[in-house]
Formats: sequence, C-alpha cells, structure tokens
Amino acid sequence: MTAQPSVHRPALTLAHVAAPAPMDKPGWRALARRLRRASTTRHQHGAVLAEALAAFAVASDAQLVGLYHPIGAEVDTRPLANALLAAGISVAYPRLRADDVSLDFVACAGPSALVTRPRSRLMEPAGPALDSARIDLLVTPALAVNAALVRLGQGGGSYDRYLPTLRDDAVVVAAVAAACCLPWGPVHRHDRAVQLVCTEAGLFAAAMTVQG
Repeated sequence: MTAQPSVHRPALTLAHVAAPAPMDKPGWRALARRLRRASTTRHQHGAVLAEALAAFAVASDAQLVGLYHPIGAEVDTRPLANALLAAGISVAYPRLRADDVSLDFVACAGPSALVTRPRSRLMEPAGPALDSARIDLLVTPALAVNAALVRLGQGGGSYDRYLPTLRDDAVVVAAVAAACCLPWGPVHRHDRAVQLVCTEAGLFAAAMTVQG
C-alpha cells in the first residue's frame, strides 16, 4: 500500500450532548443507539461511504479492504463493496471464531457470497482465514467516536482485539453517523482509535472539537 493520500477536510465537530451527559460506556452506547435509530441519512451515508472510500482505496493503492455486512441501523457497506470490486480491489469480511468473540477476516466475492451464521443475524464468509497483515484498509462499524477518534463499539470487544493485529500502515476507518460523533468516555486501554471517520458529511482525519 502506498503512502496515504491527504484528507483535506475541516475538523469534524462533535455533536452537542444535553446535560446530564452519560457517565459510563453503557450510557453512551444507549444514547448512540437512540441517535442512530433516529437518523434519516443512512441511505445517503452508504453512498458517501462508497464514493469517499473507494476513491481513497484507489489513491492509496489498496489491494485488500476489510468490510462488514450491516446489521440493523449500521451504515450500509454494500455500495462500497460494489465500488471496490468494480475498481479491481479485493474485499474481505469478518467471521466469528468458535469463542463468539474473536474475529477472522476471510476474502470473498462480495456481499452476495455471504451466508447467515447459525442462530444469528450475522452474515459471514466461508473459506480460509486471512493473515491480517494482508489487509490494507479496514472499515469498521461504530456506535460512536470521540475527539481522539476512539471508536465505541457494541461492547463485545471483537474489533478491539482484532485491530492491533493489523500492519502499522494499515488504515482503519470508522463508519459512524455525524450525530454519533460524541464526547464519550471514559476510554480504557483496550479501546482503539481509528485513522479516519466517515460520516454522511464525508471523510475526516482531523481532530474534533465540541460544538457549543
């Protein structure tokens, strides 16, 4: 993967949170889920994600991009998958191991090749697990991100375990609604920051400020 192209964007502003703000992760997760369910920009967000990240992947000469298949109100990555495949870039999707926590990524032909995990809503690929060092760009779902671009996940810790196994030059992007860019905390040692955030407003790499 070549050097990352610059992302020339204004700083992404954190959404204002009316007092009293949540005091812990469960509270922030509950708030982020409410905000995400109320969002009316999911279709727009998927289109922006596809345009911005396909262009970024091509410009940075990415060969393999890790995606996720959306569940519920998560940002739809299927338009992005189609754009990447059309550009000749391979895609991979996560698969839970037998412990139902740890992830492997598996290369596949795209969303249509995924199958439903037994007794689950998850759509997963079949085939051998990839060496994580092969992934150039990874798109992760997130309930929220904060001013340090640390992602707030669902609480299972699967991505927090997987992200440290990537190459140092691999780029991690959180797909999160603008309304869910929040001053959440506290942040713990296992919580992971990302390099880029893609909201329905575009792609951002800058530090964030709190909106008054």
